[in-house]
Amino acid sequence: MAILHREPGVAPLSGREAVWRTCLREVAFVDATAAHTRRSAAGQRLEEGAAYQLLLEILCGLQSPMLGETQVLGQFKAFLGSIDEDHAWIKRIGQRLLTDARDVRTKHLQGLGSRSYGSAVRRDLDDVPHAVVIGTGKLAAEVLPFLADDGRSVDQWGRADANDVAVVPGAIYRRLDAIDGEPVVEAATAIIVAAPVSADVIEAVATRYPNVRRVIDLRADVGDRALAVGCTVIGLQDLFARMHDQQASALLRIDAARKDIAWRTRQYELRDELRPFGWDDLCA
Repeated sequence: MAILHREPGVAPLSGREAVWRTCLREVAFVDATAAHTRRSAAGQRLEEGAAYQLLLEILCGLQSPMLGETQVLGQFKAFLGSIDEDHAWIKRIGQRLLTDARDVRTKHLQGLGSRSYGSAVRRDLDDVPHAVVIGTGKLAAEVLPFLADDGRSVDQWGRADANDVAVVPGAIYRRLDAIDGEPVVEAATAIIVAAPVSADVIEAVATRYPNVRRVIDLRADVGDRALAVGCTVIGLQDLFARMHDQQASALLRIDAARKDIAWRTRQYELRDELRPFGWDDLCA
């Protein structure tokens, strides 16, 4: 196994690689024998045990700004489900990675604190009876179930048709193409941005809520200007900084998780595999 670990948005490779993308990284599974990826592709190239260890640390949330976060595991599972038969070998390794990651999380990382975006956002909602989510993707789906605590009402804004959106029970879905209108509610409101929308869209949604207390902006790329919403804006880096402050008490458990990952990596390197097609199967 060989991977190329790089920042997102780097120039494409040959097009034959299977590439797993998140908002923070891009991992390309490359041919370990291919000369062009050895000499030219920008990024960190890792093979066998080193590649397995990095992937396992990523899946356990140990390479994320929010240590121990859970969203990345679901993203990798979805990536495996999208792989075609030409890359079936990735599915085999991927399933082993998922099994090891779940075991490490269960043994060392459960109850670590706010390790998901939803649980982190919920901490800023104590003083608001109404929450608004902008977005219909995976991040919005992760955040929404955390918002209806304590009888809080929830609106969700998106561009998709209502029939194509999995709305949390009790939430009201609203279309961004009908954004103009009268105020929706007068109650104190927090807006959570969980989609890569423009500042103009966020500001337009904010105009429908006269009593916006804060905007929690989960966009990785915040664009070229600050939000003009007339209230406190909590950015993604603010959440990451808060999580970092909480991590001191979790360092022993995180260190134990890293040691467990190192042990599992050695087991991977020592694995015995049945190769019915002989040594040529090594490069399949």
